[in-house]
Amino acid sequence: MKQLLACMLTLVLTLSLLAACGGQENSPAGTGTPADVASVKTLGEAMDLAEDGTVQSATYEDSYVYVFKNGDAYWRLTAALDAEQSAALSQLDILDENYDAKLKELLTPIAVTKCENLNEQKLSDEELSALVGKTGADLIDAGWVSGMGYNLDQMQVFMEYPPYAYTVTFESGTKLEETDDFDIMEAIKPLKVVSVTFDGIGNSATDLPETETAE
Repeated sequence: MKQLLACMLTLVLTLSLLAACGGQENSPAGTGTPADVASVKTLGEAMDLAEDGTVQSATYEDSYVYVFKNGDAYWRLTAALDAEQSAALSQLDILDENYDAKLKELLTPIAVTKCENLNEQKLSDEELSALVGKTGADLIDAGWVSGMGYNLDQMQVFMEYPPYAYTVTFESGTKLEETDDFDIMEAIKPLKVVSVTFDGIGNSATDLPETETAE
């Protein structure tokens, strides 16, 4: 009996090893390595590596930006659109029940022209700690922009240092109150930062420099 169990265990282990050594053709979406992502040639290949629920995208006149998560990294791919592809994308109806399938069919063959690992732009814990004591004006001058609102009761402002979003907590000595012309970015300029925490990928992740978009 013990010999039979041992043989069965050996067989299971052998099959597991064979499965692990199999080709990538059978790998589920989202399990590619950084090398896999960096070497993709088309948006279709990238879509096969993307994990569900983590995709952002934006269409410009002559380019398509595709942001997705694979493993622990966020990636931004830029693909060039010709006039025909751009027109076809603009004609898609998001209310069409087959919208997703039609979009994927259009995007799949489009060649990727630029691939960026966005984790390289994520601020480290040390960099976040160094922001404590800075003013809101310092952040704005350094490129921080308004994010998804604010919580004045907690003196928290949701900001982005593209392409990521962060929660910035300011000193609570000055009570801010909303008015008809309230501007949170103006209001925080003289206030000092108490803490900055990482939230995740921001809405600015699909933004491209003006030099990369059509004029």
